[in-house]
Amino acid sequence: MVNAKPVQERLAEKAEVVTEQPAFTDSNQTVITLEPLNPEPELKVEQCKEQLRLVQQQLKLERAKSQRLQTALQETQQEFRTLKTEFNQQLEEKVSQRTLELQLLHNLSQRIGYTLNYEELFRSMLENLHLVVPCDVTGGILLEDRNCNLFLKTNRTLSPSAQAEIQQLLLESIAKVNGSNLTHELLCLHQLNSDSTEPTQLPIEQIGSYFLVPIIANPDQDKKIVGLLFVGTEREEMLTEDHLRLLYAIANQASISVQQLRLLLAAQQSQLENEKFRQALDKERELNELKSRVIRTIAHEYRTPLTIISLAAESLKKQYSRLNNEQRLNFLQKIRNATQHLANLVDDVLLMNQVEGGEMEFNPCKLDLAVFCRQLVNDFQILVNQGQSILFIHQGSEVDAYLDKKLLRHILTNLLSNAIKYSSEGSTVLFQLTCRQNEAIFRVQDHGVGIPPEDRSRLFESFHRASNVATVPGTGLGLAIAKNCVDLHRGEISFETAVGVGTTFIVKLPFTR
Repeated sequence: MVNAKPVQERLAEKAEVVTEQPAFTDSNQTVITLEPLNPEPELKVEQCKEQLRLVQQQLKLERAKSQRLQTALQETQQEFRTLKTEFNQQLEEKVSQRTLELQLLHNLSQRIGYTLNYEELFRSMLENLHLVVPCDVTGGILLEDRNCNLFLKTNRTLSPSAQAEIQQLLLESIAKVNGSNLTHELLCLHQLNSDSTEPTQLPIEQIGSYFLVPIIANPDQDKKIVGLLFVGTEREEMLTEDHLRLLYAIANQASISVQQLRLLLAAQQSQLENEKFRQALDKERELNELKSRVIRTIAHEYRTPLTIISLAAESLKKQYSRLNNEQRLNFLQKIRNATQHLANLVDDVLLMNQVEGGEMEFNPCKLDLAVFCRQLVNDFQILVNQGQSILFIHQGSEVDAYLDKKLLRHILTNLLSNAIKYSSEGSTVLFQLTCRQNEAIFRVQDHGVGIPPEDRSRLFESFHRASNVATVPGTGLGLAIAKNCVDLHRGEISFETAVGVGTTFIVKLPFTR
């Protein structure tokens, strides 16, 4: 508290001093008179004190308000930092979840992009549904004309009642959305559970909650629903928005994949039909070529013996009385040989027809191969040309084998007759038999014209003859028949040849027990 008395005394003294002083004048003679001080300063002091108190009180209020604002600011900043942290965490979770979803859909599209049937396509989709949606059973139904395919995948086995419930639910749902009147008889069920499903677990008895998502054929055009995706749980619980978004995303991917697969299958079917049509045309062309070759070959091969028969018969008729017995027998032998040639030709054609028609049978029996081959060589001795011979060599101790005697005769007869026919006069045909390790190996070697390189790939085709056979008669059926007889034995036939040197045929036949 300020002491007021000394102040008042000082103010009074100053007032007296001022009063006693003379007035001042300026150069213009103007008188300036000093006014005395306010004789009541105490009132103003009190007013100043009151104002000071009010100011101090206001300052105190402002400081308190500032403190409250500072506290609120700190709380707001703390709340902002908390919200920012939560936002970053949620954003990171959303980004991570969205990235995972995109990666999942990418992997799914990559995986089902290589599927070639609906079962593999739905297997991939339903497996991914189990990974991203909490469910006990997933399924898919796909319409195909007047029937439909139902695909089911569960984490446990389904009871018959639960399976019937799902089937009925899906049939009714697809009928509502697409107007299709389907029955259980038209439903083809595909169980996609893996073998690792434990049968000891209790089966799923009922579906507590489920969700259906449509599979649309072409979302941008007719928007026809061709199927449904199904997820169900035993519990009664709702799926989250994230789960529903994933379901619709997978359903959209399923729509694209179904359309792509349908186009692919249609293209494959068209390609298959075109391929069948092309094969039919090729087969018809081959048959026409074969028919032409048969006609040309038969006409050529028949003309010579028929001419021989006709000339020999005409000679016997007109000159019979002038011919001696030896000449008559010679003409008769020519007729007999020509007739035998015609008979052999007919037999070859009929035999080849049996082979190509799959009518030839394989009937193995026990054979002494050495005795069989020697008898065959003796039969051929009368057919060899002048100066020719057949040398038979047998190696190995095991001669008993189970082979088809009739087929073996066809094989060796054709090989030996070709060797004799294409070898020069005075040459020797080597016929070798080797028995070892339950296998018979036959080698027929001639010293004839050999086989040109351009004819080797077609050597075993019917009616094909090498280009260097010149006027040597033949139908081109012998090696084809031999090859088929070897195949019936499950054996192998090969050859070694050199033009102008000769050819060696090697036949390997396993012993049949």
